[in-house]
Amino acid sequence: MSYKIKLKNVKNESAILDDKGYKAVKGDKKLSSVNFMDNLRAHSSGYPIFQRCITTKKNLVYETIYLHRWIAEKFLKKPKSNRKLFLSFKNGNVQDCRVENLQYVTMSDLRRSNSNTNNSSGYRGVTKENKRFRANLYHKKVNYNLGFFKTAEEAAKAYNKKSRELFGETNSLNKIKPAGAKAKSKPAAAKTKPKAKTKKKK
Repeated sequence: MSYKIKLKNVKNESAILDDKGYKAVKGDKKLSSVNFMDNLRAHSSGYPIFQRCITTKKNLVYETIYLHRWIAEKFLKKPKSNRKLFLSFKNGNVQDCRVENLQYVTMSDLRRSNSNTNNSSGYRGVTKENKRFRANLYHKKVNYNLGFFKTAEEAAKAYNKKSRELFGETNSLNKIKPAGAKAKSKPAAAKTKPKAKTKKKK
């Protein structure tokens, strides 16, 4: 069974918890004392969070609790790794904090679960060199140079093919734009004949 907890600062958005996560949050004395469930908000990145300001004798202390991190600490065993691990959402929804949707991954895995790219070519793994486009993919300290292509779309397809071979279907696959897509041109305005000048009668 899934539970939806309304987020205070956004419309029609909710955090999602499974049965054991919901019961753990409800049964936690500290969270209950601060009305955690009723004060969940959406972070600027979308994560469900709880924030409060604590006044001390010296200064103000801001406390932030990320719901997905709290759930992971309760129910997920962090695997041993010589690389730094990050929490990831299997279905890509950062508000879905069900235990089964959370996993620890490396930075490279985290990037593959993200569909965003700030590459100037518009495609992940594609760079422009002079008038050609190079496709490149890096995995486990191996650099896969996939060659040069005439268009960014061809290079992006090559990247997708190799990515599928190594990782299967992921969110990091490029969404290829239709070839030759052009904006429709507006029809030219009809030319009007200039009016003939009439001579004034004297």
